[in-house]
Amino acid sequence: MVRTGPSAADVTLLDHLRGKGWPVSLAQLERWRLAGVLPRNERKHLGRGKGSISILNPASTEIAEVMAMTSRRGRSIHEAVLRVFTADPRYDDLFMLPKVRLPEQAIRSALEWFVRFGDQSLDRRIERALKRMKGSPDDAAEKVYQLAIAHYRRVQNYPQPSGKRLPNLWNLNDEREVEHFALLAVARFIGPEEVGPERYANIVANNRIRDGRSTEEIARARAIIESLLINRQISEGYLIEPSPDPMIEQACEHLANVSISHIYATRDKLAFASEAGNLYSYLRGSEIGEPLNTRMREASTSSIDANMLFHAIIPIAEEVPGEAWRRMTSILIMILTQKRGDFIEESYSDALNKLAHAAAPERFNKAPEIEK
Repeated sequence: MVRTGPSAADVTLLDHLRGKGWPVSLAQLERWRLAGVLPRNERKHLGRGKGSISILNPASTEIAEVMAMTSRRGRSIHEAVLRVFTADPRYDDLFMLPKVRLPEQAIRSALEWFVRFGDQSLDRRIERALKRMKGSPDDAAEKVYQLAIAHYRRVQNYPQPSGKRLPNLWNLNDEREVEHFALLAVARFIGPEEVGPERYANIVANNRIRDGRSTEEIARARAIIESLLINRQISEGYLIEPSPDPMIEQACEHLANVSISHIYATRDKLAFASEAGNLYSYLRGSEIGEPLNTRMREASTSSIDANMLFHAIIPIAEEVPGEAWRRMTSILIMILTQKRGDFIEESYSDALNKLAHAAAPERFNKAPEIEK
């Protein structure tokens, strides 16, 4: 059948988007439909031989609006989907969770795309390097360190253009801070024990998120972190063998078996924990920050995993509306694909439950059963 032009429903939608300041072509609408993102128009029969007309699916207008806001020439449709799914492009606040209900298959396809092709971050480069290595933990630690220090030196020398508008509390002001970031990468992939309890505790306790706090508070935080590490050394041994994330096919298979409700719930927890953690970093020491400060401090120092996850998710809130989608998607997939036997102390799901409860106890008042 030869297409003679857009349907009346599509003309209405295109005019609506143009009026909102988001001009979209008919070809773009059709690409979104082909990818399963935009619902197809419905047919309404007029009866008595009068034929039928096409009408918009009730969800089409809102989905088309946010897709138009996030789509760019050369940008994958999957990336646009993830930008909508992780942070509503109409707001700069992660407490405003995305209200647009994208089709489930569009979300799943986008997550699989990200696992296979979408993440070119430092973490993904480290994961790929570790998978290729067959050496000792010392060799792996050195490889992680070299990749990370080269990455952070580039960040220091060529900062992101959004830096002035979205200041990052973990600024790379000198070579010492570059080295600290590289050592935190070693701790994340090889284990904090590889860095050493005292050194790791000093780095975390003295980071810029704790600026403005008293010497006594910093010393107390350092002692808690160091004690946790030493206790884990005693019970588990000094070195942790490198354990990269599951292979791509295994990760995709695992994601396919996670319920969509659990994917949404994990996203919501990440959003609230990140935004609350960002508030905590600004409000520390002030009366207006209580009792949030106390809850976030206790949750983030309850375990090494909670502490590492806490500092990994804060930048999500700082990078809205820029690259927040990439970091949230990386961490979301990491949490969803972590198997019960992959951790020593606690899972990242358990750690996230603590942080989300601390961020919004009235919303996340009970830790749900972790999906296998």
